[in-house]
Amino acid sequence: PKLVLRLLQEEDSAAGAVRTISAGSLSLPHMAPPTGSKSTGGRRLFDGFQLEEFTVEELAMQHYFSKDGGGFLCGIHCEGSFLRDLFGLLLFDQLFDCSVEGAFASPFQDAPLDLGTEAFQLCRVHSLERRLRELASMSPCEIAKEVRDRFAHLYGTRIRGVRWDRYEGENCVFIQNSAGSSSSNAADESAASGASHQASDGALTKLGRRVLWTKAKHSEVPSSDRDLGAAAGAVGGVAVAAALRLLCEDYNSAGLPDLLLWSWQGGHLPRARFVEVKSERDTLARRQRLWLSTLRGAGAEAEVCHVRDGPVQASSKMSRRRAFKDTDGSSEE
Repeated sequence: PKLVLRLLQEEDSAAGAVRTISAGSLSLPHMAPPTGSKSTGGRRLFDGFQLEEFTVEELAMQHYFSKDGGGFLCGIHCEGSFLRDLFGLLLFDQLFDCSVEGAFASPFQDAPLDLGTEAFQLCRVHSLERRLRELASMSPCEIAKEVRDRFAHLYGTRIRGVRWDRYEGENCVFIQNSAGSSSSNAADESAASGASHQASDGALTKLGRRVLWTKAKHSEVPSSDRDLGAAAGAVGGVAVAAALRLLCEDYNSAGLPDLLLWSWQGGHLPRARFVEVKSERDTLARRQRLWLSTLRGAGAEAEVCHVRDGPVQASSKMSRRRAFKDTDGSSEE
């Protein structure tokens, strides 16, 4: 199949930008996973300098909030949930095209029967390509508006892959962890709003920590910068269309990047970055390489971040920096 051939072709390709950071520069010495923890699944945790708890993905996010990491304003550990939400919203008309024979056997389906098979794209190729070209042509502000309008119109509708409980309501603003600002602001914010902290603890357990984190305090980040539309607009229409096309080919694909970071800053173009986080002794899988390559090929920022326990050797940084420049024309931290 076409997708298998692409996977084989990408297997030996460079992962793109590779960044290595030291856990010790962002946290205290690591702690053992808490017994019976549901919110982390028994995974390793790190203590931040303000004694907040971070998973390895959340720890990496703190780096990307810093100047060395790009100074992003918002971030979420999504592992594909962001793109699957966009898939259900932006391709709703194609998903629920009742003219496709045999796609629906019941009015209670949340998706056509052929979703996740090669037949899905083949049976809708013209309407899908027309819609994807339309999305690719949109400016950041246009795609942000399109997402917000679709979200408000479809809110509460059962659509495969769309989790409405990730958001505050019809405004499509991501639910945020009350300790979700960067570590330098977290203590002040949690002290200022105990009720908000309790609400976020509940959401944190329910969503498995997949909630919004921000560089600044919650009140300092406009809601229009913290919603699904802002994230989609920052990624850009071309990259969103490329990602949705790959999901059309293989909806059940694994390997989607761990993190999405984005910023909308007044007077400047929005920007976003996808990041695949790797801890000690972890390596890139074939499908992860495919996703990183697809996103970069569509003009999106996408890279690998290795989190190491010990200090990062200067020679290692230099060799990675040269490789980074050779492949992408930019340098790592």
